[in-house]
Amino acid sequence: MSYSKRFTRRDLIKRFGPLAFVLLPVARAMGAAATPSFAGAPRFVMFFIGGSLHSPSVRPSTLADLASTPLAPLEPHAQDLIVFRDMRIHGGSPKSDGYQEEHGAGLLGCVTGHEYRYSKNDSYYAYTDHESIDVAIASAYGARPELAGIPLASLHIGAGAHSDADNVGLGQRYISFRKRQAGDAQYGNAIEPVQNSGQVYDQLMQRVNLVCQKDSNQPSTDQAARRAALLHDKSLLDFHIEDVAAAKRELGVDSEHSHKLDGLLEGWREVEKGNAAELAALEGGGSSGKACPTSARPTGNGQNQNDLDKLSPVQDQMIALIELAFTWDLTRVVAFTLSGASSGQRLPSQGVTKAHHTLEHSNDVEGQNVMGRYYTQKLARLLTALRGIDDGGGTSALHNSAVVLGMECWSDSANGHYLEDIPFVLAGHGGGAFETGRIVDAKGRNNNDMLLSVQRACGVSSDVFGLPSLCQGPIV
Repeated sequence: MSYSKRFTRRDLIKRFGPLAFVLLPVARAMGAAATPSFAGAPRFVMFFIGGSLHSPSVRPSTLADLASTPLAPLEPHAQDLIVFRDMRIHGGSPKSDGYQEEHGAGLLGCVTGHEYRYSKNDSYYAYTDHESIDVAIASAYGARPELAGIPLASLHIGAGAHSDADNVGLGQRYISFRKRQAGDAQYGNAIEPVQNSGQVYDQLMQRVNLVCQKDSNQPSTDQAARRAALLHDKSLLDFHIEDVAAAKRELGVDSEHSHKLDGLLEGWREVEKGNAAELAALEGGGSSGKACPTSARPTGNGQNQNDLDKLSPVQDQMIALIELAFTWDLTRVVAFTLSGASSGQRLPSQGVTKAHHTLEHSNDVEGQNVMGRYYTQKLARLLTALRGIDDGGGTSALHNSAVVLGMECWSDSANGHYLEDIPFVLAGHGGGAFETGRIVDAKGRNNNDMLLSVQRACGVSSDVFGLPSLCQGPIV
């Protein structure tokens, strides 16, 4: 059968709510589903971990050598990675207008690629007038008519998003900035990451509810009535039967695919019938049937917390929320801060009781590598989640994303800070823009060229990102 109109995932979500995730594979099998194009508009994630991985420990000869490095947790995703060797921030020395130190240069150079300033001669008073890469991409996407239906321009979240001394100054805290405007306070152009996972959940679910209730052909039903219906043996299929019939009519489902759809729904009904968590979610404020997902509202908060044993579940919740946002096409751009620069984070369960910043200055290589593996394990968790999102056309959200493992300077002594040989990682294929599964020797080029590559993959044709003198051109 030939279809004059093909249905995107967003079309099906708007029309049929959660049922869209059952209809989608059937529509694809029939050739009625449009495969969304992420070429030139991939998802972007800045995954910022604070202090750099211990650079001398991250020098694999090939990707087969990851197991012996702090990148070991990324081994299962090796073919989706580009690992950079000998890449610099700011050409190896801070690009500021006076006082110079590497922490401010590392953080602000990582995310903006530009020069910066200080209000006092102290790293905790660094600030920037320039926009960060996530904001630049979100702004470019916002100007494109074909992306106008995406509800959120960008999502700024964190869990542990602060330095070891925010009480001194906020110069090591922020990773997202818009261009400074007249009247802005010192950090008036900085975007504060939301560190309360419940607040992020509420923000996303508000949009999800709008998406899956819009154009609904079912009347609004309050929670008590839905719960009563379930308790009276009204199965989940009862709530969807009209939608199933409507889907068959609108998609022109033939008998073969009708049987497949019926089989999928039957399997879904059997699973949901025995799912006590669904009923518990209803009692806790969720809903079922035509209404939206009913996963429990998370309650973690990463504000003012430096113990990674306590932050770990909050960071996992945030990763799950990124997955939710991408699954429901709520945004294409995420900035996720797991730590600010000059990190005070510790990992007591793994024997690391000193602050990460202290580990660097005391040249505690073993402790730094424990921390490094922790952060790359979290990145691996995100990449696994992205790989599990089906974007159609045989591709996943991981294929259609560009994820930057961002970090600042590294150190191996009481006085030394280094902006050279920063072991940046770019994960995902950028919608087909990147050839992954390789190590790239940057030969001293700056991270600007990595960000230029991401910007180019996102449909921005400029040959400059950040300070022009630091740019040679896209590196991958």
